[in-house]
Amino acid sequence: MEKSIEVAALEKRLDEVLAALLKATHGSRSTLRIDDKDRGWNVDYVCAEALQPGVRSLRGEGSIDQRAAATVQWMVKHKRTLVQSDLTNDPDPAPPSALLSVYAAKAQLLGPLLERHGYLAGWISVHYVDGKHAITADEERAMDQARADVARLTGIGT
Repeated sequence: MEKSIEVAALEKRLDEVLAALLKATHGSRSTLRIDDKDRGWNVDYVCAEALQPGVRSLRGEGSIDQRAAATVQWMVKHKRTLVQSDLTNDPDPAPPSALLSVYAAKAQLLGPLLERHGYLAGWISVHYVDGKHAITADEERAMDQARADVARLTGIGT
């Protein structure tokens, strides 16, 4: 299915939101996953992404059942941002193993996109591949701003 001009333009704007988030959080990779059948989006695939040079992209990668991941289930239950400053030392909840082994994440920040009734429609991630990362309050605020920007642009989540 080919993307409409409107969806392609929206994805470009979302990439820009993630680039600003990546800069503000000092991350390596930032992704956006949303379930939106009308736009052809599914959380198993990235619909927007920003990368530092040399960092592996997740675009087109759909081998992980994202909703089954313990980290996503944590967001479903707690309905708030998940901060994981160290993925290398038996984190709880555990991220999908491929995130560590294939995509080299050592820390992450996950911001939920919640619908009005609490349904997790999607999420934004920031991954750190250079090592553990002590995520700051300013970086968490940057995630909150990105969540608000995505909600404003897509009409999905808060």
